[in-house]
Amino acid sequence: MKNKLTKVALVLFFTIFSLNTNAQEVYGTDNGIIHISVVVNDSILTAVSKELVVILNYDDATFKLLLDRSSLRTGIDSIDDALRKLKYNKVELNGRLGIDQIRTVKHPPQDFELNGFLKDKNDELAIVGRGHLEHIFGEFYSCILNMNFYVNPEDLKLDNYFQQITGDLKIEIIQSVLKRRN
Repeated sequence: MKNKLTKVALVLFFTIFSLNTNAQEVYGTDNGIIHISVVVNDSILTAVSKELVVILNYDDATFKLLLDRSSLRTGIDSIDDALRKLKYNKVELNGRLGIDQIRTVKHPPQDFELNGFLKDKNDELAIVGRGHLEHIFGEFYSCILNMNFYVNPEDLKLDNYFQQITGDLKIEIIQSVLKRRN
C-alpha cells in the first residue's frame, strides 16, 4: 500500500512538474489598435480598428495578430457599409520578432525587425517590418507593442476595388497594451 502511494505521488509530481515547465509566457490583448493607410486618388484613406487581437509569446518571441475586417472603419459611409458586410472575414498574421527572447526583467525599450506571414483565406504573403516593445509596470506585468510594415496592394488584390491606388499600404499596430494571459 505504501509503495502504491509513493508511485502515485511520484506520477502526480512529475505530471505537475512537466506542465509547469511547458508553460509559456504569453501576453496579449483583444483590443489592439491597427491603422491601415493607402493613397487613393491622391488622398490618404485610413481604416482603423480597435479590435485587433494581439498575442505575443515571450519565450520564443513569436506573435499572432487576428483582425476581423468588419471591425475596420474609414469614416466614409459606403466603404464602412461594405466593411460591415465582411463579418467573420478574418486576416491573420503570424511571425517572429527579430530577437531570440523577450526579456521579462526591467530593461530599456527594444527595437526589432519582424518577419511573418499574412494569411487571407487561401493566400499567404511574406511580411517584413519593424517594431518597438516597451515594458510598463502596473498591477499585472505588461508591455506596449508598436509594429509597422508595408504591403503591395496588388498582393492583396486591392487594385480590383480601388483603381487609383498609389504606393504601398502602410499597416501600423499602435500602442497595443499587452497583459499576461497565463
